Amino acid sequence: TVMNDGEEPLKALVYVADMRIAETGSLSYVTPQREGANLLTTPATWFRIYMPADSKSVGNTPYIELDPGERLPIKFEFSPPAGTAPGDHNAVIFFEMFELTSGADGSTAQVTGRLGTRVALRVAGQTVESLTIRHFDVPSFQIGGSVPYTFTVNNEGNINKHVAVSVAMLDSAEDQVASSMVTTDTIVFANAGQQFTGDLDLSSQRLGPHTVEVTVSYMKEGDQIASTLVEQRTVWLLPLWAVVAIGFLVTYTVIYVISRVVRGRRRTREATRAKAHSRSHRQRDAEAEERRLRREQRAAEAAGLLDEMSMSTSEPAEHRRDE
Repeated sequence: TVMNDGEEPLKALVYVADMRIAETGSLSYVTPQREGANLLTTPATWFRIYMPADSKSVGNTPYIELDPGERLPIKFEFSPPAGTAPGDHNAVIFFEMFELTSGADGSTAQVTGRLGTRVALRVAGQTVESLTIRHFDVPSFQIGGSVPYTFTVNNEGNINKHVAVSVAMLDSAEDQVASSMVTTDTIVFANAGQQFTGDLDLSSQRLGPHTVEVTVSYMKEGDQIASTLVEQRTVWLLPLWAVVAIGFLVTYTVIYVISRVVRGRRRTREATRAKAHSRSHRQRDAEAEERRLRREQRAAEAAGLLDEMSMSTSEPAEHRRDE
């Protein structure tokens, strides 16, 4: 039943669209072509809508007109073709409000909004119920009091499932230290998935290994008690004070090692200079000693020459005296 709760009359297009579900679970809606190869291949093409006798159409799409406060029942039926796979198939009946405007190029339609109602069709046959949690990612190490997470609840069966999802963190003793109710009721469509992303906030700084646990609760067909699906990941938590302390120790160690290396190199250079200075002193002393020895040798040689000269000059005089 379509109701006009406003104070102005309205017009609304009536049509059926298929649901296109992305890997993350986001939805988009596609209006099928009801002719050629696409005929009867998607749920939207299985519908037949019974419009009021006085309804009109725009671009081959019928629409209804409602006065303020008017209520109008819309009847529809669907007929899946033979051979359709068993399980749930989803489509949306849209009521799209619009206004006809006149311009130089003729009448045009201006859309002002739309409402939709989802219809799940279950084709008889064997049903399969299978939920999994995949692509569950948390950081291996996390600094501070907030842990990000991403996971996808996958419905690998052929019927839609209403699920409740929660995330918790456990310490090494398996005591719960944080929790978050992600959703109390959402639909994971058949052969599709729903991605959840968020942060798990801790009330206090934690240190060491912890466990992030995802719990999915759902009802199986015919059961009175909810079934649960649990998946866990490990994360090492480092509080900010520990990071500051480690940073201080690392910085102190680096400065200490660098200072030791610098002092060692300075001592090495000083020892090298001292050795070089000592060698230069010894070399100068040796050169001085060598010069002294050479002077003494020259002096000795000069003295010897003088002696020889004196002897050669004294002998003839003696002979003369003897004569």
